[in-house]
Amino acid sequence: MPDSGLSIRSYRRSVRTSFFLVLFLVLIGGVVRSTGAGLGCPDWPKCFGLWIPPTQISEIPVKFWDHPLSSEHGKIIFNPVKTWTEYLNRLLGVVIGFAILIQAALSLFYSKRPKARFFSVLSLVLVIFQGWLGARVVSTDLRPFVISLHLLVALFIALSLLAALFYSKEKPEYRPPYVASSYLKPLVISSSVFLLIQFFLGTEVRSQVDVLFREFDFGLREQYADRLDWKLMVHRSFSILIILFLFLQFRLSGRQLKLDEIWFAGLPPVLVIFLVLSGIILIYLGFPAFVQPFHLLFGFSVICSQFWLCLYLFFRSGDHRTASD
Repeated sequence: MPDSGLSIRSYRRSVRTSFFLVLFLVLIGGVVRSTGAGLGCPDWPKCFGLWIPPTQISEIPVKFWDHPLSSEHGKIIFNPVKTWTEYLNRLLGVVIGFAILIQAALSLFYSKRPKARFFSVLSLVLVIFQGWLGARVVSTDLRPFVISLHLLVALFIALSLLAALFYSKEKPEYRPPYVASSYLKPLVISSSVFLLIQFFLGTEVRSQVDVLFREFDFGLREQYADRLDWKLMVHRSFSILIILFLFLQFRLSGRQLKLDEIWFAGLPPVLVIFLVLSGIILIYLGFPAFVQPFHLLFGFSVICSQFWLCLYLFFRSGDHRTASD
């Protein structure tokens, strides 16, 4: 297939679609986690051994009445809302799998863009691994470490898709890295490292919250903050440092971006403000279930936006313009 502009645009459109589907799945996954719907289906890939989940307890096969993940003290546990929430989450994962498969297949026709092809195929490899990991999440009874790893792999999938989109640009442009200030490169790198540390701390706090969910059966949420350890305090205090770094980063990096590209530098600090506000709501309003998925999405998105900014600032190629041009 010729490497035409039309085919490139079709490929890039497929990558964008896959990326935004991943973001949507992160949001839905947050809903599953905050409502306790993760074990709405005790097996994988089927649900109670059925391809179409049950809507009432009488439809559940007999073998699941004493299944260790669907029964307690000899009594079956069944909530149709949680069951269908989890199953729809899985179906969305299947849709994303096919979307990433399509964009990876399209990338194979772009021989002049080997980096885009590499990251497209990498995203496919990661999504296959993610499917296996999803089965492990269920089989390990929602072990917090496995759930956190599941989220981390989703992040790598999203970053791979962004890299594929970046390297598939039709007319790459050169931007001399960190010429606006000698401090820009170390500042952006430091901000990125801080964001990853904060993301890790967030997964640790979420793991502790998951334990409290199970202990209190998703009730008494107003007591959770008092039961969390030092990781919450560090996670909360660290956000102030990140805000300062991201706004300073915006000030310096914005000077070397075109007017229509300023949003690349502005998006990380804007997203981190929403991230902090949602965190404040969680702590002081008793971890409301409807806020948790958005807190997760904001945290996920701010890393993606920071990664995109790094690509634009430091990995552009083409002609050799300078800041004074």
